[in-house]
Amino acid sequence: MPFVWYHNQILQFYRAIGLLVVYSFLLKLLLARSISVIKLGHILLCAGVFLVWSSVFFYGQTVNIITLQFIFIMVLGSFFLISRRFGVFYSVLAIFPIAIFILTKGRIEVFNQTEGALVSPAYEIIVILNFITIIVIHDLFNNAFTKNVEEKINLNIQFENALVKANEAANSKTDFLSTMSHELRTPLNSVIGMTDLLLSNPINEEQAETLKALKFSSTSLHSLINDILDFNKIGSDKLMLEAVKVNLNRLIKDICSGLNFQAKEKGIQLNFKVDERLHPIYVITDPTRLSQIIYNLVGNAIKFTSKGSVQINLEVINHSEEKIKVKFSVIDTGLGIKEEDQERIFEVFKQASLSTTRNYGGTGLGLAIVKKLVEMLGSKIQLTSEIGIGSDFYFEVSFDISNDLQVINEDDINEVFDLEQLKVLVAEDNAMNRLLLKKVFSKWNSELVFVENGLEAIEKASTDDFDVILMDLHMPLVDGYEATKSIRELQDVKKANVHIIALTASVSNNMEEKIIQSGMNGFMYKPFNANDMYATLKGLIKVNPNKSSKDS
Repeated sequence: MPFVWYHNQILQFYRAIGLLVVYSFLLKLLLARSISVIKLGHILLCAGVFLVWSSVFFYGQTVNIITLQFIFIMVLGSFFLISRRFGVFYSVLAIFPIAIFILTKGRIEVFNQTEGALVSPAYEIIVILNFITIIVIHDLFNNAFTKNVEEKINLNIQFENALVKANEAANSKTDFLSTMSHELRTPLNSVIGMTDLLLSNPINEEQAETLKALKFSSTSLHSLINDILDFNKIGSDKLMLEAVKVNLNRLIKDICSGLNFQAKEKGIQLNFKVDERLHPIYVITDPTRLSQIIYNLVGNAIKFTSKGSVQINLEVINHSEEKIKVKFSVIDTGLGIKEEDQERIFEVFKQASLSTTRNYGGTGLGLAIVKKLVEMLGSKIQLTSEIGIGSDFYFEVSFDISNDLQVINEDDINEVFDLEQLKVLVAEDNAMNRLLLKKVFSKWNSELVFVENGLEAIEKASTDDFDVILMDLHMPLVDGYEATKSIRELQDVKKANVHIIALTASVSNNMEEKIIQSGMNGFMYKPFNANDMYATLKGLIKVNPNKSSKDS
């Protein structure tokens, strides 16, 4: 203002006074919080657009360095003060007169002093102030950018730390579930096993009925434990399917035999119909998971059916020499499910209504696990239902047909119980499980040698010859994995190659991998099925039919 007054640039002087008044007024409003920064930004940018247009077209009628710097500051300021959208808008308005000037005048004389331009040193002061402003803006931008990068780095570090903690929590959960599984299954193995032994020769009908109730309750508890543990495996993608020879007719009979007590208790009929073409056929599948699917579907059907019946149907859809496609159906005459609830019931912890859990119990895991297992078998669970009429759960699975002639005959399992030729070492630290195994094997004409920890198992295996070792995994002193590794390293080739089967109540995610790496030949879960164990051990005799306990 002093320089333009001294050089008699009255118009410039008045413009400067006007800007000072406007800026002072706006500053007062801002400090009094009578105006927001956004509104203030719009006012300043509108004033800037007016000054640029008036300088180019009316007052100076040229484009000089001050005009260009002023436009540059407006472009930066519009983005910082308001937003990206208005930044583009005001930038276009500020640059537009320059484009018009170029089109009409043809060139820009940036440093040409025209009439009415600021006198020196006012001109240089304005230019220097503009450059200082640009430097400050870029410094602010750099600080903001650097701060943003540092925040992202800190967030990444926090994320990595959180990921480590999450993995530790997941591992802790896995360890907990494995321990819980072992602690629950170990006594349950004795309960179910002893019940089966008593059921094989009950004193009277009343005792048989009591034992069936005990067997049903223990089996239901076993199923509940399996659902919880399998849900954990499904969530971590650790659930794997086995490929075993299975007779579907016998499998359905076994399932119905286990659930028949529950159906009779409710006064409903439990029926099954298996296509006759399936009776002599053995297919390749995972019997445990297939049984789990049918058991959950039939158990649910019985639970929600108060009168009438539950029907299990197996129907052959397609049949060739190598493959067979079977439709599984579980049909009940129960409550029925509303159409809007038919998708929701397959979600985790969801049931048809809030009253379902209160009236019928259940964890809400069964159908979610069924859905996942059916998908793993390459199919999709379907449902048709009508309120008050009943429901039909069905799915179709294509199986490979087993042409192996060495499949164990059912009659051999159910009628001939003789393992006299096998010399068996059992490494088991639980007294009740040792008692159970002793009673079971005594019915098979076989005597067992027991040890209570892995160290004793190594000593026995190194001094005596055994045909098979049943190895518990969790034992004091030396666990089953380390004991197996030590046995495999024995100098005597025959002793080192003894058949070792893990007999475990644990279901940790990496258990199967550790069993293979330790050198075991297979595994069986507790509670074990006596017929399955007999079939497995009988198969070892059939591999060497002439062997006896003397030459073993």
